[in-house]
Amino acid sequence: MKTVALNIISSAKIYAPQKLENLDEKRLAPNMMMRRRLTRNSKVMLFLSDKCGFENGKIVYGSCFSELEETAKIANAVLEEGMLSPTSFQNSVYNTAPSYFSLINKDTDEIITISSGMKTSLDTLKTAALQALVSGEKVLCVCVECINIKNIEEINRCTKFLEAGVAVVLEIAKDESEAKEIELLHVEGIMDSLQDLMSVANMYENGIRKIKVEL
Repeated sequence: MKTVALNIISSAKIYAPQKLENLDEKRLAPNMMMRRRLTRNSKVMLFLSDKCGFENGKIVYGSCFSELEETAKIANAVLEEGMLSPTSFQNSVYNTAPSYFSLINKDTDEIITISSGMKTSLDTLKTAALQALVSGEKVLCVCVECINIKNIEEINRCTKFLEAGVAVVLEIAKDESEAKEIELLHVEGIMDSLQDLMSVANMYENGIRKIKVEL
């Protein structure tokens, strides 16, 4: 097993019990037609990447539940024998958020999408570390969960925050000196699929700029 040292260049996190407000989508997505097509995950990712100062480059994006709202719309249309929305169908895939990011920012670089249950943010971080190691470039590592859909309270047992996201921009460090092991700084009420990357963001906020990651 290989261990790599990473410089954390910037980080951002956001979460809300119901719906995230003030995501600044009018500025981040000035084209009205494009903005109207954005999913909740897409808006959160755009906000986080902007807070990290990241506009172009390699992206590793993770989400356990992906575009749950769009998937629910499709399921309801099937259940009610209604018409399927082409936009919902297009927006229901796992790479929707980073794809909109690439369109809005004219970013033609590589995108990797990860989903691995409650280990999603850990595996996203490991994949981003490997991408940084192989490419020698900065990488945006971002995870988003937006599950604020109708009747979600009947089945939700995993989070107090129905919309949440976290992002870090990282690069390979030239040496491992002073690199810290990831501290599991648990954020009460946040979904487990986000906790590992949240811990890295919290370490950055506490002044730690270099971490170790086992690939």
